[in-house]
Amino acid sequence: MAIEIRLMHGLPIIDIDVVFSGRRLCVKNVLLDTGSAGTILNADIVSEIGVKPEETDKTAVIHGVGGTEIVFTKWFDSVTLGDSFVSPCKIEIGAMDYGIDIQGILGFDFIRLAKLVIDTVNMKIYSVN
Repeated sequence: MAIEIRLMHGLPIIDIDVVFSGRRLCVKNVLLDTGSAGTILNADIVSEIGVKPEETDKTAVIHGVGGTEIVFTKWFDSVTLGDSFVSPCKIEIGAMDYGIDIQGILGFDFIRLAKLVIDTVNMKIYSVN
């Protein structure tokens, strides 16, 4: 099954489904980013399914084109894009105040593990699974 890639401000955007502690959420406007080593989701969005910082969470400072921010890490039951998924999946959670309306960044960690092929000619994503 092919997933359509949309453009927002010239950037590749998709929607993903995440499951945390058995609770499912569709996360809209996620940047598809082969240049990001990890996947990050907006803390306000995933709080809807009970994701919140806890004392035992690992924290990190991440640096990127959008700036620098402190994130905490959670293990999600799964992250799904069309018929491709990674389970369990490590996700960084942060404020994501980057000046554009995205709710997450799907990074190279997920892209590699899910064996995705990004077709920029037809603006679609395929899985080789």
